[in-house]
Amino acid sequence: MTYIRDLRARTGPMPLILSGACALLLRGEEVLLQRRSDTGGWGTPGGLCEPGESLEDTLRREVHEETGLTVLDSLLFTVVSGPDTFVRLPNGDEFYQVSAAYVVRRWVGVPHADGLEGTELRFWPLDALPHGLGPVDRAALAHLRVCMGVL
Repeated sequence: MTYIRDLRARTGPMPLILSGACALLLRGEEVLLQRRSDTGGWGTPGGLCEPGESLEDTLRREVHEETGLTVLDSLLFTVVSGPDTFVRLPNGDEFYQVSAAYVVRRWVGVPHADGLEGTELRFWPLDALPHGLGPVDRAALAHLRVCMGVL
């Protein structure tokens, strides 16, 4: 995250618009979520783009860093953006997100939390998701539930 650190050194905590990708890693009607170390809430594996990186490359890199999994196939599912994506981190940094959510059904590896960005990984039934999801995760998973008929 050198890019974000350098950007924040210039802008301070002011609201930024940042792009990224997240993975809806599905096992049947369960989705893999991680407990985030920065907020303590649950969310999908993913993160922000580095300069020159495609959204698909961001997805693969972030999933591997945060879960140890190697994505074999991904399908662009939705893009989440707008005022509801605003986040204020515990350190005071503020940003709006433009995030591509990908459905991932095939991967290689055994999921394990990286211990830095996430402290725990768990598959959750789509009809019993945890409280405290971030705005992008909440929107993408709500859309997924409708599309899969899980209400």
